[in-house]
Amino acid sequence: MAVDAKGRLKEIVDSYLDKDGGAGVDTGIVASHLSQMKMFGIRQGVEFFPAQDNFGNQRKDFIDRVVKYNQLDTRLDSIWDNCMCDGQGLFYIRPTQANYRLYYFRKHEYRTYYNIDGELDEVVIIYSYRVRNGFGYTQDVNQSNLMGPGTLGGQGARRFIKLSIKRKTIEETHSEGELSFDQPHSVASGQTKTFKNTLGFIPCVEIFNNPRGFSTDGVGEFDAVANHIVTHDELVRTMRKNIQFFGNPTLLSSRPKTDLIESGGDSVVQRPSIAANSGFTSQAALSRSTFKSDPVSRGVDGQIRVPRIIANLEPNDRVGYIVPDAITGDQNSFARQYREEIRTALGGVDELSISAGVTATEYKSLFGRVSATAKKKANAIYTYGISRCLELIIYQEERLFRETLAAAAGLEKPVEPKEDAPQDQLDMYADALVGFDERVKQLMMACVKTQQVPPGVLGLIPDGDLTVQWRWLGPVYEDSTQDILNNSIVVRNLQELGVDSIEALKYLFPSKTDEERAEMLSGFPFRMVGELQNAYSSFSRLVGGMMQTPHPQSPDLPMAADPRLDLTPYLYRTLEALQKEMSYAGRYRPIDPTDEPSTSSSAKQLRGTGSVGSGAQLPSSTSTVSSGYELPPSGTSGSPQLPISPYSVRPPIPTSGPIAELLGGQSLGVGVQQGSEPAERTSPIPVPGSTLSTDSSVRPGELRTSQQPSYATIGSADLASQPGILAQLFPNLLDSIIGANRGLRGNESGKPPSDGRVRNRSSRRSK
Repeated sequence: MAVDAKGRLKEIVDSYLDKDGGAGVDTGIVASHLSQMKMFGIRQGVEFFPAQDNFGNQRKDFIDRVVKYNQLDTRLDSIWDNCMCDGQGLFYIRPTQANYRLYYFRKHEYRTYYNIDGELDEVVIIYSYRVRNGFGYTQDVNQSNLMGPGTLGGQGARRFIKLSIKRKTIEETHSEGELSFDQPHSVASGQTKTFKNTLGFIPCVEIFNNPRGFSTDGVGEFDAVANHIVTHDELVRTMRKNIQFFGNPTLLSSRPKTDLIESGGDSVVQRPSIAANSGFTSQAALSRSTFKSDPVSRGVDGQIRVPRIIANLEPNDRVGYIVPDAITGDQNSFARQYREEIRTALGGVDELSISAGVTATEYKSLFGRVSATAKKKANAIYTYGISRCLELIIYQEERLFRETLAAAAGLEKPVEPKEDAPQDQLDMYADALVGFDERVKQLMMACVKTQQVPPGVLGLIPDGDLTVQWRWLGPVYEDSTQDILNNSIVVRNLQELGVDSIEALKYLFPSKTDEERAEMLSGFPFRMVGELQNAYSSFSRLVGGMMQTPHPQSPDLPMAADPRLDLTPYLYRTLEALQKEMSYAGRYRPIDPTDEPSTSSSAKQLRGTGSVGSGAQLPSSTSTVSSGYELPPSGTSGSPQLPISPYSVRPPIPTSGPIAELLGGQSLGVGVQQGSEPAERTSPIPVPGSTLSTDSSVRPGELRTSQQPSYATIGSADLASQPGILAQLFPNLLDSIIGANRGLRGNESGKPPSDGRVRNRSSRRSK
């Protein structure tokens, strides 16, 4: 029974995921539970925002652009359905020419392999797409039956793609035959090409639903109650058949069947009229003067029925109806209780029959269990899924900023050695990389002092903490005006007790962050200021009275001379509270180095056991990422430290000029890579389930040409050694930046170029 229950459950779940209404599913537990979880998990929408954004909302604007580019708001329903039903899923980040593409794959479409430290070591993805065959009029026409239905608009030939994603390389295989995870690599059909992973880490994030402890496996939402759901499906199917069979009453009579019922057809029954019985005829076969319609059979389609009048009944004849009970009360009660037990076991509530929800308050409180269950699943999908993907994207964009800044200033990044290189070369590369990072930090310090960024620098300005948070755009139950008024009264009472205004406003605006609440308090708090002024005046009058009143124990001294009656701290406390209410501001948090993506397979480098110089240093593979603008602890004591207060810098993306026209006003979605190796963005992969049009020079299933496009070298680390590329990127600024003022090092006068100025420090808006 267990095997049959699992197979039947798979049919029920697949019918909902595929939106197949003809699968013969009678139970609504799967659809109701998923709909309820999505209602409390998505609500009125989800917004993703950075925990820290000090440079004119550059991170927030970038996140909004990525979310809009991937249309996440319309795809959240599908992500929730697939994740809860499969038990796990995978997000894959793919850089494009001007943005980042997020893909979601189901459990059967990928395989993940973890290292000994529990981090992703390799990810293999297999999915299918379609390619239109040929060109011209007959490309999608079935020539064997041109006049038949459904012959136009074919979907094309089916193709398969396999991606093997590692830290440094990405293998891409296209095949016309079906690919399998268990198929050996040597016998795999199709064409395989290897591209360089310009991100430097595996751009994949796996999410789990109901994880089994700390393992890397998730459990489907309905796997534990498969037998119960199948039993309920059979029970509901039986009840439906009973209604269909016993739904019409049965006629019981002692008369013959032919006397009590008559058959109807699709055509209207015609009876001879009085004129026809009197001998009058007409030339028309069925004229109205000859025949009349039967009022009993009018509008009925071919079913047997009882006439309105049953005549010629004898005194001893009996005619009556038997109305059977299609669904008994006990059967209906048992099905409802069974459904409630299943929904309760799943962490939800059966909306159709809530036993304990008598009043509105009880009904709303009963859904607290639903909200708690949906919140756990929302954390798995949003916090550890989509937010983590956005953090990796921001990490890549900030690394792109550092490397393009170094390239614009003429700093050449050391070339990474091969994996099989000797240890001495790896040590030399680590030392050179540390020196490169030090020079980049000094360059960034110079940008901070001069308040400018060289032209041509791409990416996002490093801004410390990379955490991306999320929140719902609105609740499931809208607060009434009375609820809002009660919350505002609570806020005022808490402020009167001395609770901080930002903490008190959490009761009125629970979905906003502390920084947003602080910005909301940028107005004039006249009530709090008035109360504090009254308190200060009261203390002042009290001090004045004590200065005029003699001390009982020392009549020659006033009472204010007694140290135990000193009111000066209370005056300072009042002024500090007044200053705090008038000067709320955001908070700056440096990046957490333990939350950076893994870019090395060495456990020794991951733990950071190596040291450079006299002080501890980050691993060489992750040392390219700075912790904001803060200098490392191993720096000299005389080196200046960066201020904590935020300041405004112009957007790193050019908004005008030839570079903006080349990039379309968008940030590049690719890191700095060597121009001699193709990157993954030079061969865009098809979207799952899409239909592609073929090229005349490329057959279906073949890869595109290996020729590297011109935009693939934008942002390369060796820009200084490629004057041709620099001439393409900076046609108007080549002489002034490289020839006259070699980056920032040759700017002796300290005056920035006219087009490199930044915004005013007081400005908080992004250009």
